[in-house]
Amino acid sequence: MEAHDTVPHKDRLLTYFNGLGFERWSAIYGDSELSRVRRKIREGHAAMMTLAQQWLVETLRPDSTSPGRGSVPRVLDAGCGTGLLGVALAQQGLHVTAVDLAPRMVAEAERAASDAGVRERMAFQTGDLEHIEGHFDAVVSLDVLMHYPRPGFARLCTRLARLSRGPLLLTYSPWTPLFAVLHWLGGHLPHHHRRPDIHLLPTRFVEHTLAQAGMRIQRSARISHSFYHVVLLQAGREG
Repeated sequence: MEAHDTVPHKDRLLTYFNGLGFERWSAIYGDSELSRVRRKIREGHAAMMTLAQQWLVETLRPDSTSPGRGSVPRVLDAGCGTGLLGVALAQQGLHVTAVDLAPRMVAEAERAASDAGVRERMAFQTGDLEHIEGHFDAVVSLDVLMHYPRPGFARLCTRLARLSRGPLLLTYSPWTPLFAVLHWLGGHLPHHHRRPDIHLLPTRFVEHTLAQAGMRIQRSARISHSFYHVVLLQAGREG
């Protein structure tokens, strides 16, 4: 995808996640009754989120050697959705800047922070991840970059890496022959147009992208739960 093709792609993502996608994912992230398929997605997503929170808290705890030592660590939640991770991190004492392309997602995340009593530990912003400014002790982007083809993934990943003084946590959809076939079949089922495309990426491509940004993978975990398949990774500065 060339740079000039990015705008219509992001417009499609905004339309989806501020409309049908908001309805679908706010239900999955919540506790309402779901179909069997969506229940499995909820369970897989919850397992991934729990592990991501664990890694971040381990890395940024006050007695660690992270850049946030001696002060309240600042975390960027890039693509915050309805605020599940950001609120959980704020409850652990971290300061979270929550950003999302979709205004409805940001509004829901802010509401969740207020309900949880951690609104003062969070800042909220609606906008393009490529336009975020500042530096953070950690940057996390979960189930976001998978919606971009390789050039867009590489550009956003590099941008987010530059914003982090410490670790970068992200998820991607791994390419395997089996997943490629399942992905192809899913794209030919009725109503597949109701969801944005998921782009499968080879691990070597992700590693190369991070290396170009001066980072290497420190740990990773594959979460495969029925219909939910991602790799969660934590990357840090080389050397």
